[in-house]
Amino acid sequence: MLKTDVLVIGGGAAGLRASIEAKRMGAEVVLASKAPAGYSSSTLYAGGGFRAALGGYSKEEHLEDTLLGGKLLNDRELVERMVLDAPDRLLELRRFGVEVKVRKGGVRVSDGPLTAGRGLISPLAEYAKRMGVAFVEGVMAVDIIVDDSAHGAVFFDVKRGRVFPIISKAVVLATGGYSQLFAKTDNPVRVSGDGCAMALRAGATLIDLEFTQFFPLGLAERGPAWLFPALSGRLVNRLGEDVLMKHGINKPLSRAAIENRDLLSRAMWTEISEGRGEDGALIVDMRHGPPGNLPPSASHLARLLNMRGPRFRVAPTAHFTMGGVKIDVDCRTTVPGLFACGEVSGGVHGANRLGGNALTEAIVFGSIAGREAAKWAEARRLSTPDDSQIKGVEEFISKVKDGKRSINELRGKLKREMWAKCGVIRDGEGLKDLLAFIGEGKELVEEASAESNFDVMKALELRNMFELAEVVALSALGREESRGAHYRRDFPEERDDLWMKRIAISMINRRPSLNFLPVK
Repeated sequence: MLKTDVLVIGGGAAGLRASIEAKRMGAEVVLASKAPAGYSSSTLYAGGGFRAALGGYSKEEHLEDTLLGGKLLNDRELVERMVLDAPDRLLELRRFGVEVKVRKGGVRVSDGPLTAGRGLISPLAEYAKRMGVAFVEGVMAVDIIVDDSAHGAVFFDVKRGRVFPIISKAVVLATGGYSQLFAKTDNPVRVSGDGCAMALRAGATLIDLEFTQFFPLGLAERGPAWLFPALSGRLVNRLGEDVLMKHGINKPLSRAAIENRDLLSRAMWTEISEGRGEDGALIVDMRHGPPGNLPPSASHLARLLNMRGPRFRVAPTAHFTMGGVKIDVDCRTTVPGLFACGEVSGGVHGANRLGGNALTEAIVFGSIAGREAAKWAEARRLSTPDDSQIKGVEEFISKVKDGKRSINELRGKLKREMWAKCGVIRDGEGLKDLLAFIGEGKELVEEASAESNFDVMKALELRNMFELAEVVALSALGREESRGAHYRRDFPEERDDLWMKRIAISMINRRPSLNFLPVK
């Protein structure tokens, strides 16, 4: 049985930074992940930009911009901590071998036009290994081990097909978001909301789940799910109509995609859903841009996809989830001994995320989570919990090995239903239909057919996805207004008089329960 002081679950930027900090504090650290550290995380595909009070951009500006971007629904204490710590934490990355370039408003990591995140992930992983962090890769965390506090997790070894525990004094969740709940997403396929689902089952509170950021220009061509780097060109429907002009967005496409991403996503959703799309997408036509070649990033994208351009099919795509596990400024969840950092946590971004804050959040709160988990572990002893949770996982696996239903069909149907009824534009009727579907689907998960160890992992993911989809849809149904990334067709107005409050959700008697919290 593997034992350690601090168990970090997740190998992206937040998890790696947490493991480094816990190790620096003198703790023994195990980092467990589904794939080699960083290579199944969203960080790898990040644009490489960090927002911080650097290069002539003040802390006051960073704070105000983040709060306004979040429609004032952010947890202000979390934002203040991020803004205060960000400059030092980002410049400190140089100690770990990360090449950062200071610019106005933050720093940038450069590695390539489409996968700049590699320039962050690789040095952090190498540094953590040199420090002596133990990496356990190719395993899926299934459940947090909890009695009076978190004492480790139950894992499934995908290669060997065995269930085993890692016992620890503290647990750090850094598993990323839940954009894979949606049919269209640029997130890696294994980012399936495992951390939020595990935390919910362990008794933690989740918050802000109704807020998913949809980036308007997701590439809809065959191949990798990249975000399209729109530096020029027109966005047109199949009739050749300029979509921005038609919907009153009087900005170049490059600015609208960043500054008006919610409005642009809704305009695109409307065009596509009303039949003016082309195979479920719109077209970025770059023939009418400035003379010369395509921008370098677009040219690189065209080469990767063996395309000639200059017409690219695009559609809104689930990009980032603002909601997650509720934490305080020390990354503590509502479960003692359980910490969370990065996209798996909620509260920093409010109703929408300001560009550049995702990586900043991961590094700042990864550092805090690692430090606080190590401090917690220092005052505790390892315990030997009973094996009831292990037996529960083994029973589930036994059932799916005898199942008859296609995992891919169940997963695909859930993602399509989430996209259609909890996507860019929602309404109460659709959300109620979605919840009815989820209720039926949850009962079918144990009938999924797992013929291989990889299928078992997919079945475990599917269970998490259905459980998390339910509370996401409940939160979206609960917020009867439109704010930030959450748009209700039946409640199109932003109502500060009624809805300056946050939706928290937890399990009571094995059923999800909503609670409305005042904005701090």
